[in-house]
Amino acid sequence: MASKIDSEKTKNTIALILDKINTEADPWLLNDYHRLFKKEVSLFHRSKAAAYLLMLYDQGKDLLSTENSSPDSRNDAQRYPLTGEESKRLFFSVGRSRRVFPREILGLINTKAAVSKEDIGVIRILDNYSFVQVRDNAAERIIEALNGINFRGRPLTVNYAKSRQDEEENTMQDLDPSDNYDSSEQRQNHPEKEDI
Repeated sequence: MASKIDSEKTKNTIALILDKINTEADPWLLNDYHRLFKKEVSLFHRSKAAAYLLMLYDQGKDLLSTENSSPDSRNDAQRYPLTGEESKRLFFSVGRSRRVFPREILGLINTKAAVSKEDIGVIRILDNYSFVQVRDNAAERIIEALNGINFRGRPLTVNYAKSRQDEEENTMQDLDPSDNYDSSEQRQNHPEKEDI
């Protein structure tokens, strides 16, 4: 059977991948994936596995959206919210401006904190920061594992997300009643706070 590969396009894709490895990829996270790949895929199958992933990418397909994927596999955008009683919201100091996607935050949590996907709810990526819903019993483990690590050349801040209501109540208690205070000014100075 004749091959239907656009060789020039595929060569350009490989060059782009190699360039992104050197310029954009988090070297520690990539190293973790590399170690896991070497451990899980035998030496004789590594190049075929890499070629299969390249083929899917080149054809514009997603590994999870192929016809053979299990019916309960879900992509990052379709994560289901956890109930409020069993979950906490965490603040992550990275967002769209640093080209972060939900799958990267999910992978970071899974590899560094060893938390299962079922313990992670909705991941909301904003311009400069993100919010991740996690089960109560996993929240501390995630904060301890990720807060302060180097992510794409900068320290990552991970902590409990604060609601605006909580922040305003704390701020109002500290104010002198004679001060002229505008709560909208406080909101502008603290963009990481969000209504929960």
